[in-house]
Amino acid sequence: MVEMTATTNAADGTTLAARPPYPTAVPLKFSVDGFAQRYPGNTIICHLPTDSPLIEGILQVQKTLGTHPTYAKSIRFMPPSSFHMTVFDGVRETECEPGMWPEGLEKNPLDETTSVFSVKLRKLGRQLADEGLAPPYRMRFAKFSLPEIGIGLEVRGATDAEEARMRLLRDRLADTLGFRAPNHNAYIFHVTTAYMIRHVDGPDLVELQNTLASLVPLVDQEFELCATEFCTFEDMDTFNRLFYLGE
Repeated sequence: MVEMTATTNAADGTTLAARPPYPTAVPLKFSVDGFAQRYPGNTIICHLPTDSPLIEGILQVQKTLGTHPTYAKSIRFMPPSSFHMTVFDGVRETECEPGMWPEGLEKNPLDETTSVFSVKLRKLGRQLADEGLAPPYRMRFAKFSLPEIGIGLEVRGATDAEEARMRLLRDRLADTLGFRAPNHNAYIFHVTTAYMIRHVDGPDLVELQNTLASLVPLVDQEFELCATEFCTFEDMDTFNRLFYLGE
């Protein structure tokens, strides 16, 4: 049974609903000390190119947050090699509730499902390019995500047309793999830079939000994603490319 604790409203100190003692990433993805936990799955992502100017901005954000005397210990930063934008969530071994895996495959071993996905995605061949859905993708920063689960950059297509193209790409991949998660249409593109391993409340939360607001100029830019990868992962630190879509 998960122990629940009460929290307080940052503005007026009133008690809010009970909550687990740690943010949702603990212990699912990270230990209470910030060590990556086994959390295997597969996914379709675009890594940030190593020469992307956005990387320097993210690193400056991490440095500023990581040297803060109060809330730095509550944040678990992601390594630069993991910086990516998820195009389409695949499946995770631990999340088999309805809608999160293709119907009929929920009880399959993860490796078998990854093999099924690989065959289907390889069959796409040049179809994404022919349909106008291949990279490069032009994205831009929208805002920082709220520091409840993690700290990330919410992003969207640099134009309305590009945002629509990214949504069509997600639909195409969903049709190819045979499932749509419950949040398929409402999904927010993002680049995760850190996870919360402790709750931040009251004045500390206000200060964290103010700090993030001050850091917006570091990441408020357009950026390009150049390759779409089908990957597997054992934890949140490392994403192992199986192949590029369209190879």
